[in-house]
Amino acid sequence: MTFCVAIKSKAGVVALSDTRISSGLGVSTSKKIQTFQNGKYSFFIMSSGLRSIRDKVIHLFEDELASQKVDKLYQVANLLGKMVKQVRAEDLESLQESKFIFDAHFIIGGQCIKDKRSSIFLIFPEGNWVEASDESPYTVIGNTGFGKSILRRLLHEEITFDLAIKVAFLSFDATFKNASDVDFPLDFALYRNGTFEIQEFRKVEDELKTTSVQWNQMLIDAANDLPDFLHVEEE
Repeated sequence: MTFCVAIKSKAGVVALSDTRISSGLGVSTSKKIQTFQNGKYSFFIMSSGLRSIRDKVIHLFEDELASQKVDKLYQVANLLGKMVKQVRAEDLESLQESKFIFDAHFIIGGQCIKDKRSSIFLIFPEGNWVEASDESPYTVIGNTGFGKSILRRLLHEEITFDLAIKVAFLSFDATFKNASDVDFPLDFALYRNGTFEIQEFRKVEDELKTTSVQWNQMLIDAANDLPDFLHVEEE
């Protein structure tokens, strides 16, 4: 499994991905965020699902991107979706015969030269896509069950870039504490509108432990500060 989240703010987009890779009984670390930049576009791609599907889709996408003119990010989403459909048509039957599921999901985030601002797209295993809205400015793939409540509670239309970074980590932290299939190190990709340059950072558990502990204590303190709403008499 994996955990990838992208959040859209007024100032830009924030991406976070864990790096755990499971193959049979083996566990390893691998980067799951790939960036594409050339001055006319700047975007990242993250994925969840079978690694073999992801690798084939990305290779086909890179070949097609080199020969295509893209000046809006939705065109990039169209192109990636086209490659997903191609791989699905070629490999779905053999995967099903081997009891595998064609479960690849992709997130694209960034900006092209004719986009007014950055945006985020979620590409489904069928090759179709949806764009993150201002009202719901995030998308998450992989192990999504534990971190979504954080995203839903804390994200809003006017979220700042710095808060988006914190919320992305808190969403992972909730997943990390409840699931054994996601793990550090974490990769961040940060893009500010109009810069056409993505900044990438890798953080290990020790670097973010203080933030995690502080957040946990804040939740405990907040729960204790809530007014009592059931008055139970002590025996």
